[in-house]
Amino acid sequence: MTMRAKSGLVAAVFLLAGCAGQTAGSGAGTPVFGGQVVIAAPRGYCLDPTQRREGPSGAFLLYGTCPGIEGAGPNPVAPAVLTAAVAPGAGDLGPNQMAALADILRGPEGKATLSRSGSSDRVSVASFEQTDDLLVIRARDGDTIDLSEDYWRAVFPQSGALVTLTVSGTAATPLDPATGKSLLLAFTKAVRRASPKSGSASPSETGVSTGDKGLRSLLNRLL
Repeated sequence: MTMRAKSGLVAAVFLLAGCAGQTAGSGAGTPVFGGQVVIAAPRGYCLDPTQRREGPSGAFLLYGTCPGIEGAGPNPVAPAVLTAAVAPGAGDLGPNQMAALADILRGPEGKATLSRSGSSDRVSVASFEQTDDLLVIRARDGDTIDLSEDYWRAVFPQSGALVTLTVSGTAATPLDPATGKSLLLAFTKAVRRASPKSGSASPSETGVSTGDKGLRSLLNRLL
């Protein structure tokens, strides 16, 4: 399942977050694909293990507040839902490939790709920041009920995989722009710090091309 197919689960998870569960604490990283990438959330956010998915084409993890998910733990900076998706086989994506990914997301199909439902009708991009190894997007998606319309997304290569992270507030308590971006960057930093620095399989070994078609395929597995 792609992140879009899981978007309906996010609101339900948040609404059920008052129930305690057996989860790892916010300080524990969660390895995917045999430890190729390790997902770690900022302090105060804990993994919901019931929503974790991992298969040959990708992995998906969802985090809520530790007090909400576990019934205890450190308080987060703000109520929020965090998600991580990982697509293996990206290889070493350099500045040219990251620029091509940015062009795809900025293009006509970009809004549909960024939509939680797959429809571009109610999606707008408020800001788009790009470096050689990180894309940071603030988008507004009106096709949601329990989550806030504004959300933040990071896209970056990590250890031979392509990773996307999202941060969303709730409809009742949306995140202000500074908090949303700061939380996303903290999430990105935590994943990069926890993960191995070297990649594993190259695109040629996994059949993934870093040309335009291959990059679109990677995005489609993530978003």
